[in-house]
Order: sequence, then structure tokens, then C-alpha cells
Amino acid sequence: MELTQNLWERYGFTHNPYDTKALSLSKAAPLSVQEAYIPRADSAATADLLTNFLRNPGGGRIVVEGDPGVGKTTFVNFHRQQWETKARHKLISPPGEISVREGWSERDFLLNLLASLSARLRLDLGEKAFEKNKLLSEITAVVGVRSEDGSGLSGSLTLFGFGGGLGRTRSKSVKIGEITNEHLRDYLHGLMELVKKQGFAGVIFHFDNLELLGRRDVGALKTFFEAVRDALQESGVYFIFVANTGMFQQVIVPLPRVRSIFFDTPVRLDPLSALEAKAVIDRRYQLLAVPGKQWIKPVTDQVVESLYHIFTGRIRYVMNAITSLISHLPDSYARSLELAQATTIFQAIVLSEVKALLHGTEEAVFLQAAAAGRFTNSELGTRAQKSKQQIQKYLDNWLGLNLVSQKERVGRNQFYEIDPRFAILREQQEHPQMSSELTETSSNPTSGTNP
Repeated sequence: MELTQNLWERYGFTHNPYDTKALSLSKAAPLSVQEAYIPRADSAATADLLTNFLRNPGGGRIVVEGDPGVGKTTFVNFHRQQWETKARHKLISPPGEISVREGWSERDFLLNLLASLSARLRLDLGEKAFEKNKLLSEITAVVGVRSEDGSGLSGSLTLFGFGGGLGRTRSKSVKIGEITNEHLRDYLHGLMELVKKQGFAGVIFHFDNLELLGRRDVGALKTFFEAVRDALQESGVYFIFVANTGMFQQVIVPLPRVRSIFFDTPVRLDPLSALEAKAVIDRRYQLLAVPGKQWIKPVTDQVVESLYHIFTGRIRYVMNAITSLISHLPDSYARSLELAQATTIFQAIVLSEVKALLHGTEEAVFLQAAAAGRFTNSELGTRAQKSKQQIQKYLDNWLGLNLVSQKERVGRNQFYEIDPRFAILREQQEHPQMSSELTETSSNPTSGTNP
């Protein structure tokens, strides 16, 4: 096998058209949000809600909710790009989203705000102008170089989750104990003044990773928002938190002090429709096709639609599945993969993952759980003819392996759900393989030419 990065070249593409990374704000990226974003036909009200939040002068806080894989990050990136390039009153954004980490304090939060925004200003101002600015120089020393604790021991001040690299920094040493949270808030205020001098009306900070934290410990997420409440009130800053469905109700609403400063309603994002999912993938075929060359769809539209139904519209899982399918084909295979063969291959891939993690009776019980999709301990016990104690032992192991997740509790019943990547193992009748809605509208079934 030739060790070259040309897996998609045999189909006539320069890059993976099923890449699941959020669409980039950079025009130089293979898939930029400017060119590859497909507006949601049925979500005008949803888009208007976020737009009206950003139209409110002075900043604010809002939650964007949705199930994993429905396109929340790309949705926010599109609005960030629009407000920076097309708005009358422009809002600047750091290069990437900020991933909230477990155990963050207000201090960690502020340091990441400063790091991400100063990184963006370094790109805009250029190295010389950036280094000459006293405020930016001080912030760089605080967030990006060395730290020294009170005992004289030195170590690196490591920040996680900020977008963009800081580049070169001056060789300075900072005693962490000398920099209070109040000092850090003053630095943020100073950065905001500098942003406004650059002609921007404000800043958008985009946060993710909340759904992972909330899944592990809702209480820790509440503690985080209580801790950062004061920092969230900087004038001119728009904080957008991307989270799982229900996070606003579970975490924000029970905290009166936090609830009082958030936008009244979360933005709730539904999955793309089947036609919209097809349009997203078709747009990527056009953008990534080798100029002037014929290209071939790696999978037929029927495969895309079947996966759409299996994963209940979550396009990230659809594209991950297709990438996995193509990765398991021989190099000589350069035609569109048909539905029957794709189903067989994908089932084998998923079953091999199960067999690598589980064995014997536990494997058999998990396949019963996968067939149900959603269940309680007692329901799975009845289905598999096992005791509640034995089922709970399995569930504890599956939770640790991320094979299942806890969903809502109804009375004394805790519901569980199989991870979406195992949805192919569900009962066949739950997932129709074809739908006339998509196939009847397909005008270009397997190939095309990029002009």
C-alpha cells in the first residue's frame, strides 16, 4: 500500500467530503463556512433568535442546544462569520471556539478569554504593533509564558481550549499570586476598549464541550456557571455556550443569579432534514472536486439516506460512518458503494468494535440493548431474561466504556440510550433503507464534473 494521503483522490476529490470538523471561519480552509454552509429551511425562527440576541447592544449570554451531531458548532460559526464580515456593527471573534474544561474556576475562564482574544488581535495587528502595545505585552506575559509560584518553584502556565496559537512571546516571568481575578477582569476590559478602537462593536466568545461535562456531572457545570457569573457581565461581550438538549433547563434555570443574566430562551437546533443533509454533502462534492476532473460519489444517495434515518438526522454520525466505510474498502475500489454492500460492511465494522470490548453473555445482552435503542434496567432485564442486579453490573461497565449514556429519569426509572454509533444494530424494521423523498429528487446519482 502506497503511503500517500490520497484516499479520496480515486473519487476525484482533494479532501474528505465527509470531514466532521465544524466548518471553518477561514476562507483558506478546504471547507469554509462562507462556501459550504447550507441554511436550514425550517429554522428561520431559530436563526432569527440568535441574530436578535447579537443585535442587542452591550453584550449578553445565550445557550445553543441540540443533540450531538446536528451541526450546532457550524451553525454558530456561520453567525460569527456573518457578524464579522457583513454586519453594519461588526463583532470580532477569536479564531476558534473555547472548550470548557472540567474543574474550571473563574480564573481559568478569564485566562482563556484573554488568551483567545489576544491571539486574534496578534493576527490582526501584526507582530510589531502587538509587541509595542503595553496592555497586550502584559497579557501575553500572564497567559503565555512562564509562571512562578510563591515557593520559588517554576512551571508552565498551561491553558487548554483557546482558539489559535499565541505565536512568539516575550521572555517574562510572572508570579501568579500577584495577578488577582480582579486584575484579569481589568485586562479583559482593556482588551474590549482596544477592540472598539479597531472599529468593532463587540466580541463573540463561542464555548463548547459543555455537553460532555454535563453528561458526567451536572453539579460541576452548575458550580462553573456560579463561579464565572461576574466575568460573564463584561460590556460588549457576547457569550455563546453550545450544549446538549436540556442543559439550559437543567443547569441555568435552577440558579437564580445565573439565570437572571442569560438570554431568556435557549436556541434549540433540530437535525437537518433529509433533503438538507443531502444538500450539505452535494455542496461538499462540488467544493472539493479536483478542478476540471470527473468525480464519483463514494456512496450512493441511498446509502446517505439510509444512514440519515439510522442516525435520526445527526449528520456528524452519517459522515463518520461513510468515512469508516470508505476506509475499509480496497484501493482498487473506485465506484459508488451501493446500499446492500454498505449495510453489510458497516454492520461488520460495528460488530467488531462490540466484540473487541465485550464478550460472551455481556456481548449478547448488549446486542439486545442495541436492538431496543432506549430502555430501562427492568426493560432490558425482561428482554434479556437477566436480573436487575446483573443488568446494572453491565450498565455500569457500558457507561464507563461510553457504549451507553444516561437519559432522563421518570419516577424511579432511569432511562439509558445506546451510543448513536451502534444504531446500525437496531431492529431492521425501525430504519427504512430508502425514501422516495430524497431519491426522486436526485438529479446526479453517482458522478459529476467540476468546471
